[in-house]
Amino acid sequence: MGRLSRRASAVPEEARSLAARIRARLTVDPRFDLRAMRVRVRAHDDWVGLTGWVNRLAEKRWIEADVADIVGAGRMRSCLVVGPPGMRPDQEISAAVRDALAEDRSIDATAIRVKTVNGIVRLDGIVGTLLQRKFAGALCWWIRGVREVSNHLSVLYPEPENDELLGEVIQAVMEKDPLVDRSEILVLVHDGVVTLAGTVGGKDARVAAEDDAWIVEGVRAVANEIEVVPGGRIDGLGG
Repeated sequence: MGRLSRRASAVPEEARSLAARIRARLTVDPRFDLRAMRVRVRAHDDWVGLTGWVNRLAEKRWIEADVADIVGAGRMRSCLVVGPPGMRPDQEISAAVRDALAEDRSIDATAIRVKTVNGIVRLDGIVGTLLQRKFAGALCWWIRGVREVSNHLSVLYPEPENDELLGEVIQAVMEKDPLVDRSEILVLVHDGVVTLAGTVGGKDARVAAEDDAWIVEGVRAVANEIEVVPGGRIDGLGG
C-alpha cells in the first residue's frame, strides 16, 4: 500500500515537472511570444496535451514541434487552433469555404461536404488526386474565421506522398495568393521541410509566402530565406 501511495504521489509531480520544462522551452523560443498567447500545457502519465489558441498557423506548428522534440510526436496531443472563438458564425464560414472551392476550376466541389463547428472546418467527400485534396484543405485557411481544418477527403486516384507533390501544391497555392508573386520565389522541399528563397518587395509578401507553405498538409517545417528588397528580385527565379 505504501509503494502504491508513493507511486501515485510521484506521478503528478513528474507531470508538473514535465509541463514546467515544456513551458520553459516555449518561453525562450524566439519565433513567438508565449506570454501573448492562450496556450495551456497539460502533462499526463503517457502523453502531453496542448490546448488554447495562437495568432498564426506557423506559431501552432512551431509550438507543436517544440513539444514533440521533448516528448516525441507520439506522446503529444494538440488541440491548438488559430485565433479566438467567435470570430465569425460557423454557417458563414462554411458558405465561404464552399464558394472558394466552387470558384476553383481545378477542384470538383460538387463531391465535397463542408461542416464548421466553432471555427473548425471539416471536409468530407471525394476528389480525384492527392494534389486536389491538399489544395482543397489549403484553400480553407484563406477564409476569415477558420481556426483549424480537418481534412477527411478521400482520393479517387491515390498517389504516393513525396516532396515533389508537396512542392507542386505549395506553388499552386502561391499562384492564387494576391500578395505573392510566384515568379519571385524558389520553393525547395526535402523530406517535408520547405525552403523558400528569393526576394520580394515587402515584409507582407515574405510572411504571406511562408504562410502559404504552412497551410499545405504534410509540411513539417519551413525555412524562410526570402529577402525583402523593395523593388528587387533574383534573376532567373520563377517558372
